[in-house]
Amino acid sequence: MNDYAPDYTPQEEEFDLLVYWRTLVKHRWSIIGLAFAAGLLATLIAYNMTPIYRSAASIMIQTEKAKILSIEDIYNGQQTGEDFFNTQVEVLKSRDLAERVVKKLDLVNNPVMDPRQVKPPFWKKWLLSETVKPISDIEATKIVTAEFEGGLTIEPVVNSQIIKISYDSPDKKLAAEIPNALAEAYIESDLEAKVQMTQKANSWLTQRMGELRAKLEASEQALQSYREQANIVDTKGIALNGAGKQLDEISSNLINARQRLSEAESAYNQVRNLNGQPLAAYESVPAVLKNALFLQAKDAESKAEQKVAELSQRYASLHPKMIAAQSDLKAAKDNLRMQIDAVVGAIQKEYEMAKANEVAAQRAQGQVRSDIQVTSKKEFQLNVLQRDVDSNRQLYELFMNRAKETNVGASLQSTIARIIDPSIVSDRPFKPQKGLIVGVAIVLGLMLGVMLAFLLEYLDNTVKNREDVENKIGLNVLGSVQMLEKSGSEPKRAFLDEPGSSFSESIRSIRTGVLLSALDDPHKVIMVTSSVPQEGKSTISVNLAFALGQMKKVLLLEADLRRPSIGKVLHDDPSAPGLLDFLAGTADLKSCIHKTANPNVFLIPSGQLLTNPLELLSSRRFGEMIDKLSETFEMVVIDSPPVVSVSDSLVLSGHVSAVVYIVRADETPYQLARAGIRRLQDVNAPLLGIILNGADIKQAEGYGAYGYGYGGYGEAKA
Repeated sequence: MNDYAPDYTPQEEEFDLLVYWRTLVKHRWSIIGLAFAAGLLATLIAYNMTPIYRSAASIMIQTEKAKILSIEDIYNGQQTGEDFFNTQVEVLKSRDLAERVVKKLDLVNNPVMDPRQVKPPFWKKWLLSETVKPISDIEATKIVTAEFEGGLTIEPVVNSQIIKISYDSPDKKLAAEIPNALAEAYIESDLEAKVQMTQKANSWLTQRMGELRAKLEASEQALQSYREQANIVDTKGIALNGAGKQLDEISSNLINARQRLSEAESAYNQVRNLNGQPLAAYESVPAVLKNALFLQAKDAESKAEQKVAELSQRYASLHPKMIAAQSDLKAAKDNLRMQIDAVVGAIQKEYEMAKANEVAAQRAQGQVRSDIQVTSKKEFQLNVLQRDVDSNRQLYELFMNRAKETNVGASLQSTIARIIDPSIVSDRPFKPQKGLIVGVAIVLGLMLGVMLAFLLEYLDNTVKNREDVENKIGLNVLGSVQMLEKSGSEPKRAFLDEPGSSFSESIRSIRTGVLLSALDDPHKVIMVTSSVPQEGKSTISVNLAFALGQMKKVLLLEADLRRPSIGKVLHDDPSAPGLLDFLAGTADLKSCIHKTANPNVFLIPSGQLLTNPLELLSSRRFGEMIDKLSETFEMVVIDSPPVVSVSDSLVLSGHVSAVVYIVRADETPYQLARAGIRRLQDVNAPLLGIILNGADIKQAEGYGAYGYGYGGYGEAKA
């Protein structure tokens, strides 16, 4: 890569308010025109719209209910709090109320709302067919009701029990009548609903009370029949309680009998185990020891034995006192035996008696239990019948009380709402707000214009000014040529014909830039090219050659052999020999060089057209010609073909010392220019800079670019 063609590095986009401001300034008249058109259209529409009037009435919802009306709250499903208030808002929006008001005010026959009387707009007549189907009364009612609902607005007032009813209509009187009529219809509808519900409740309660009365009488009769059948006198559970006490007493006696049986059985087993043993063995039985007669007999025996022992020490056995003492001792022992036998017999009898008592107590307990079970069954059935009677009586009394409350509540009906602010006829239309519509339309027009401007700017990928060239292409700008106005003069002779024009001044500035770019080693051969045709490269080449001719001896070489245009303008003889003739060997170089209007500027036209110009330009003969011309002339300006279209300029760039690239403002996409420059950079072409052709100087001044302020000239194109 050479020093004249630095590689392009895209710059990061930054948020620059100046860029946006320039975009707005550039499209300011389009934006203003769009806003003006939007405002004008909105004005025409707004002032042709039918004025709509709005009137509003305010009602307050009554949520307080009398305590005596609690039954009505049950039947009517009344609510309280926020749910109740929201419910009433929806009721006001209901279709039933709308139909009531339509019927009450006879809106079906109102000229403002009757679809059979309202004339459709012209555009609707044009869209509709010629034969229109007649509208029936039912269809008209549906249409009017729908229109009524569309114009109605129900707005609850925040943090209050007030609802605002408003209606929009082209008829100011109708707009005032409908809110009042709707409020009255709402109150009347609620009262009618309450009366109907009260009547239904009374009818249902009367029917239900008859059924409950019959059911109560049947249950009472069943209870009484069962009492008589079961011979039940005590209905409070006294009989069952007496049987329970009796069972408790028998159970206690049974326990005592079993305890006595256990004791008797123990004593009986003791004496039975001593059967056949000596009499002295019975004396250890506790039952025997506890017997008082046994103790007395035992004491008497002990005393008799003691007496015999005392007398035996003093008397012999045959002594009368001894015989008497022995006789007493025997009698005492016989008495002791008899007492022991009596105690043993008593123990046996007591055991048998205790056993018999225990059996009798068990039998009595079983009988009482059986009687209690029978009584419990009767008592249970009696309680069931009694509960049935009690529940039927309570239900009957409840319905009888409710019926009384409903009858009293029917005479104390209160309205669900009251009108606190009736609607009145409005003197000023509610809409359209013409000023607001026009203002909004203008603002929207401005916003749309701004968005379109930015969209167009975003979609526009062309190069417009020096800043775009440097930022998007990456090369320096040698100068800008003004966008020329259409005129009858030839653009390629503009520098000669109009030397005082801004176009000529811009060419001089470019000439200065070219000369100052190489003071130490002046450019001998300069090639002028572009991306595609019609960018003005030939015009710039000719006028630049004439500008350089004011200072140096210059040769203008027409190397665009595919679409030549310079020779036709600067030379009168179209058959004069030129470059192709020299390269083809049919003419010498001297005969191909022609004079122009400027004595210091000479021309080699393209010559006779051939089918293989690229081969001739690539020949050694062409290179030798360029070397010879650079020795003869101080500067050689070559008009070359576009870079993107053909490869001729790539070949020519190898024989030149500087390449000037033409970019047409507002027409050449920067991507295309970058592609052409990239092709030149690939062959190391000595790029000098870019000339921005067709620039709008006035617009460039708004962008901070330099402008001359001279009059315009004919547009420069190849």
